[in-house]
Amino acid sequence: MIARAFSYRGSLTDARRLDAHLWKDKDQRPELLEMRNLCVRWTIDGMQVMAALTAASRAEIALWHLYISPRRTLTADEVAKVVDLVLTELKAHDHPLMVFAHNDKPRAGGGANHLHLVLGHVSPQTFRALDMRHHAPRLHKVMALAAYLIEGEAVPSRWQKSVIEALRADGNGHVADWLIDELGVVPVIDAPRMTDSMRRAAQAVDFPLPRFQSELKRLWKSSATEAEFASFLGRNNVAVKPGNAPRVIAFHHPQLFVGALHRILRQEVSVAYHEAQRRIPRLLHADEGNPLDAASSDASAEVLKPSDADRRARLDLQKRIDAIERPLARLKTERLSLIYQPGRTGSGEPISPDEIAIRIHRLARAESILEKAISLLCQDAGWMVRPELDLMQAAAKIVTSAAEDIPPNIEIAQRGEVEDVRVSGWSP
Repeated sequence: MIARAFSYRGSLTDARRLDAHLWKDKDQRPELLEMRNLCVRWTIDGMQVMAALTAASRAEIALWHLYISPRRTLTADEVAKVVDLVLTELKAHDHPLMVFAHNDKPRAGGGANHLHLVLGHVSPQTFRALDMRHHAPRLHKVMALAAYLIEGEAVPSRWQKSVIEALRADGNGHVADWLIDELGVVPVIDAPRMTDSMRRAAQAVDFPLPRFQSELKRLWKSSATEAEFASFLGRNNVAVKPGNAPRVIAFHHPQLFVGALHRILRQEVSVAYHEAQRRIPRLLHADEGNPLDAASSDASAEVLKPSDADRRARLDLQKRIDAIERPLARLKTERLSLIYQPGRTGSGEPISPDEIAIRIHRLARAESILEKAISLLCQDAGWMVRPELDLMQAAAKIVTSAAEDIPPNIEIAQRGEVEDVRVSGWSP
């Protein structure tokens, strides 16, 4: 889970631009989830109220735009928890707030929703401005805590040392220990799949960059043939070209750079290069004058737009993955709690170290089964029409074959909005 923040000084032009971005409905479903300390009908009016409040103080900043990108699709309760963590850190519970979600937007590195928080800089109750000094490392600390509580996956930060110190100072030493165990004191930070300039350039020519990278990653994981890759690249009018550095495989639209293979896949350069040499050799060495046989280089903009059937298929796949990722996240957070907070078992009864070790072992295997089930869904579209029980049994069989000494007594329970998925004889 990652977060970034941008300040706005109250310009009406900037407010209109931000409002248009928040309500943009192309390839996504915008939703206003919550409004606090505001009584307005339109969101643009809320931003104007935030700007007007600066007259009551010496503040030059009118509002902050924070966006939060989770690794998986969040539920309503999880969204509320993340928002509360952010407001608590910034001491902003009495400030104007609007919370937006952009839903139904599968991405290469996350779930189908992400959040936008529009936070007023000046409180209408105290007329005091937010203290946003060092806001970036503070938000990284909040995201680390949210990742521990909700996702169970650590995200590296360039402020890792200060984040760890701040977590210990707040009484969250167990989260700090987890970050060190997972990432080290000085973590390796991978280059992003796409930069802000790439996003802006793609928007300028109406190229669906997040969808392209997400679909490319799915194809790669599904062991697609070279012909399928050629067809996909042709539909998007994208060519494969050598990158600026050795062994880098780049993808180029006629008007912009749309990504590098190793960054999209989150792999080492050499690993992605050698696998590409094996799987798509002709595409790598194609003549630049005729890069793809599957489509001409002057494909129209209409070709870039996915059909309604394609979009529904992607959303159905994302929903199926979401239904597995929710219990997977619960298993991960429970395992982390047993490792880093063994005294808080929830039952109130003491558990011996041996029982904790067995429980951790079984939870880890259950995670492996669910992760393998997600991998199967991405690799073969045929699993979309097969029952959940068949998918879980196939995933369990693969995991068991890799570790024959672990007994298969796992229960995969999905609670809340997702129906329970149980395999007879399994319990964690």
